[in-house]
Amino acid sequence: MNTAFLQSYECLKSVYVDKAFSGIELNKRLLFAKKSDKALITKIVYGVLDCDIELDYVLSKFTKKVNKDAVIYLKIGVYCLKYLSIPVYAVVNDVVELAKTSGDRRLVGFVNATLKNIAQNLDTLAYPEDEIDYHSVKYSYPKWALLKLIKDYGRQTAFEIVSTTLPTATTIRVNTDKISVDQFKELLDKNQVDYKPTILPNAFAIQGKLDLDDDLYTVQSLSSMLVCHALAPKGATLDACSAPGGKAVYLKQLGATNVTACELHPHRADLVKAYAKRMGVQLDVVCADSTQTNPQWLNCFDYLLCDVPCSGFGVLDNRPDIKLFRQNQDISGLMKLQYAILQNCSQYLKVGGSLVYSTCTVFVNENKQIVDKFIKQNPNFTYDEIQLPITSNANGKGCYQFLPHQDGVQGFFCAKLKRID
Repeated sequence: MNTAFLQSYECLKSVYVDKAFSGIELNKRLLFAKKSDKALITKIVYGVLDCDIELDYVLSKFTKKVNKDAVIYLKIGVYCLKYLSIPVYAVVNDVVELAKTSGDRRLVGFVNATLKNIAQNLDTLAYPEDEIDYHSVKYSYPKWALLKLIKDYGRQTAFEIVSTTLPTATTIRVNTDKISVDQFKELLDKNQVDYKPTILPNAFAIQGKLDLDDDLYTVQSLSSMLVCHALAPKGATLDACSAPGGKAVYLKQLGATNVTACELHPHRADLVKAYAKRMGVQLDVVCADSTQTNPQWLNCFDYLLCDVPCSGFGVLDNRPDIKLFRQNQDISGLMKLQYAILQNCSQYLKVGGSLVYSTCTVFVNENKQIVDKFIKQNPNFTYDEIQLPITSNANGKGCYQFLPHQDGVQGFFCAKLKRID
């Protein structure tokens, strides 16, 4: 039995059947996995989820509807055949052995025959001729979401968004409160870590595991860091939707005199506290609902970050299960929540203060549409200019949508506002 295949199957079953979060479930599995299996398990789990629509399409050409266990076995097999350098006989054998754990001999025979048939014909399989269907299948992008992108950006840009693949390297930010960038680079060199510089001088893209003290660095995307730079706080700052705490910590390190990190759920507030403790940063962590007014905070803050809950379609490379479970009808509910947070928290900003509204999605109705509506209904706020410490397409604009194909980063949205009265 290939234990990597078994662990991958068990993790994927939890995601597909129980709707578990892929990242959390995978981390739990990796804790007990053999060291030699970890990389393959990660590739299979994230690969199958990321290619789910394409894998469904492939299976539809070779078999009718089957039970959920058989579908997961076959998706693992097809993904490995198509995207991993594993010999065909080894993939078929390992998936069949995996299917034997079901105890169903007919299912085992079905998986064996189907996977062999797919292996023999996979290279000649044609994708849909329709341009929209082709991009949806080829890049495993939900059709409803692709149609939204086309409406927002036009066909060509939409197709570029869904077809762009960002590098698989992990982006880390140096904790310059503990170690200088040059000292950290020396540690990377000493430990023979494969790394590359990024657009930010305190961030690096690394390959593989980083075996250094975890208080010297943190994993954080470039887009997330750029949002913090757009706010560039120098006074009292509120992070209205803080968990897991990466932005709150970085805002403090960028110069905020003090940062209040607000989070709705106690267990997520605990994540913020743990993050801040690891990085050696002092935050005021408050468990509260950012849609409900706190009279004590009215006109109290110089800077405000509203990094609101969203559909997440800008970070699918990290959270591929979003494509499985997020539906078009979810967007309207998210928009109501986003506007409610922005409207309520704007009361906490002093006159002359700066506000950044951000999401990790690419849909206009969660982004600029929300901000335009807010400014229309709140004439005491106006767009302010975004200024980043790098050459950026966002500089000088009141709002900006980062897109992977044009900016080389995840699809974050950022709008900067100023309270003028």
